[in-house]
Amino acid sequence: MKTFIVGRIPFLLIFFLIMFFLAAPLAAETQQWREPLTGMEFIWVPAGSFFMGQTDAEKESLVKVMGRDRYNRYCADEVPRHEVTVGGFWIAKYEVTNAQYLRFAPKHDSKSYKQFSLNGPRQPVVEVSWNQAVAFAEWLSKKSGRIIRLPREFEWEYACRAGTTTIRYWGDDIGDACLYANVADLTAKHEWPVWSVHNCDDGFAVTSPVGSFKPNGFLLYDMLGNVWEWCNDRYASYGKVNPALVAENKPGCSLDCRVARGSCWDNPARYVRSASRNKRRPDYHGYNIGFRLLMVADTQYSVKQ
Repeated sequence: MKTFIVGRIPFLLIFFLIMFFLAAPLAAETQQWREPLTGMEFIWVPAGSFFMGQTDAEKESLVKVMGRDRYNRYCADEVPRHEVTVGGFWIAKYEVTNAQYLRFAPKHDSKSYKQFSLNGPRQPVVEVSWNQAVAFAEWLSKKSGRIIRLPREFEWEYACRAGTTTIRYWGDDIGDACLYANVADLTAKHEWPVWSVHNCDDGFAVTSPVGSFKPNGFLLYDMLGNVWEWCNDRYASYGKVNPALVAENKPGCSLDCRVARGSCWDNPARYVRSASRNKRRPDYHGYNIGFRLLMVADTQYSVKQ
């Protein structure tokens, strides 16, 4: 009997190795959920802790590129860096698309930028205010029987970083941007020569269909670039910056602003960072701001930790 088992150890080892590698993608697949009405795909993000905000090295780099005055105006609200503990949640794999939003608002128009349409069915919906994004989330909650909302800012950054501590979820090298994000690039430079752009070509002058680039470690796409994404929060500083001063410095904004994260397709490198923050009035809508949704975990859908 011993001889019989020993003689089959190589076979059994090969069998278990094959099953292991086959099971790995299947395990990842079980941590996804598709909302049936819109087809929106949600990815499970496990609980954990992370440091939110700029590193000291990132701050030094930004001050060097932008100058102290511009840094204080646009980026000083990203410090101090602080630790945050986050519970598990489901978040949309992609930004909400035109096709998905039209199920809620059939007459919506994402318009165009110059001669380039922003209305493609898999392009991210834009020209949507924070108020409209919240209304869409409430509508989808009622239709699905789930609690679906905009992500809190700390949830968004946790999902964006996906366990990384670098400036961007693909690393510190901005040269790799066009592999992972739709940003201001050489295609845009061809159309608008005066723009400051990344020295790479992502192939899109304006917004790209969602999922056109490499995902982050949580298999989430376009967490940087493509469009700014509304978050649930009212804007507040991290503690050291006077929020009234920062709001005053950004034209058209007030203390009632909502947070937007993630940068967009017409942003240069200094804004395409995991810590980068923006804010707008809740009734603001524009060509470069959209959103993605978060679904609250419960016993039916959450993955065991």
